[in-house]
Amino acid sequence: MPTEISKKIYSIMAREMGHLGKFIVEKQCKDLGIDPEEIDEENLDKVADAIRNVMVSFSGEEKAKKIWMEIKRLK
Repeated sequence: MPTEISKKIYSIMAREMGHLGKFIVEKQCKDLGIDPEEIDEENLDKVADAIRNVMVSFSGEEKAKKIWMEIKRLK
């Protein structure tokens, strides 16, 4: 069962990137050694930063920063 934070991150990324959003979350978590179903307050900053970095190439700095701030506010 995914954590509430994981569910919310998946939801944000699905809204912004469609089905690709889930894969972005999973890939960034895998690279960080974090289970994407178990994102919590302790590892949220690392995940948010990784997602922001990859989102810059997909949608530009402004949208990446907006998504990053929304994820960081889940704490």
